[in-house]
Amino acid sequence: MRLLRYAAVAALLAIPVLVAAAPASYAATIAGRSGGSTAFASPSTAAPGQRVMFVADCSPAAGIGDATLSGTTLGLPSRIPMNPSKGDSFDFSVSVTLPSSIEPGIHHPTIDCPGATSATATLHVTRFPSGGVATGDGTTATTANSTLAMAGLALIGAGALAGGFALHRRGTRDHS
Repeated sequence: MRLLRYAAVAALLAIPVLVAAAPASYAATIAGRSGGSTAFASPSTAAPGQRVMFVADCSPAAGIGDATLSGTTLGLPSRIPMNPSKGDSFDFSVSVTLPSSIEPGIHHPTIDCPGATSATATLHVTRFPSGGVATGDGTTATTANSTLAMAGLALIGAGALAGGFALHRRGTRDHS
């Protein structure tokens, strides 16, 4: 019964969070629209030298034709032809490698759809990570911290002893 109460309270507390997030996600969907066409970058956050796929969903009212990515804002050629998706003459995609000279920040490349409509994708470019990842004292470490290793082994041993004692005590109680 207590679990049911906790679940009900959690559901009630989640409702305001979902309601508050809905306008933001709706605004983000509409932001990429221009003339009924939408575009996005995948992944939406990338570092220089990483491959990014740009996808455009052109409006059917635009007509049938080719789509191009305007790469000048990314330091790429000005017109990059996009490939039509299989089975759909209104969806286009292209995969590009970001140049190492691209500036970190938010970039908004334009995709020109057939019929003079366009869509804008949003791409967050981050700096290169510097240094190694701080992962702690793992198996790839060049030096081991024997104090931490001994403490871990002591805790594992204490847990095993406590578990054995609990099982032994339970077993003697059942036979009495």
